[in-house]
Amino acid sequence: MLTWQQWNAKSVASTIAARHSLAAGDLAAAVSRAYFAAFQAITGTLIKLGYQPNEETGNWGHQGTQKQFLLLVRMSRSRRERLRRALQSFRRLYRARPIADYGDDSIITVDIAKSLIREAGQIVSLIQRMMEE
Repeated sequence: MLTWQQWNAKSVASTIAARHSLAAGDLAAAVSRAYFAAFQAITGTLIKLGYQPNEETGNWGHQGTQKQFLLLVRMSRSRRERLRRALQSFRRLYRARPIADYGDDSIITVDIAKSLIREAGQIVSLIQRMMEE
């Protein structure tokens, strides 16, 4: 099972990959990597906070991570509003990822990809600040 530090490193790498994919014009890959950057950062945070993932996979899966993150938002008092916004962004990324990976990705525009990458970056930054405290 990966440590929270390994999940964090994966999220940073996925953020970089999303930006490179955007620069290369591969919008579907950019959106997919942006989602995974957020997913990996959130997974690492939950593990650091003591949440126990599925032993076989080392995470909660995509829907489970959404639910676990919602619980974290509800429990947090000091960052509740920022986490609530991050949850909304994570939900947008969650809805966009299957389109990017399995659907008609022609509907993903440069503006949509940029916005989702920005939101993923904000989630990763927020999570990293939380982990430093």
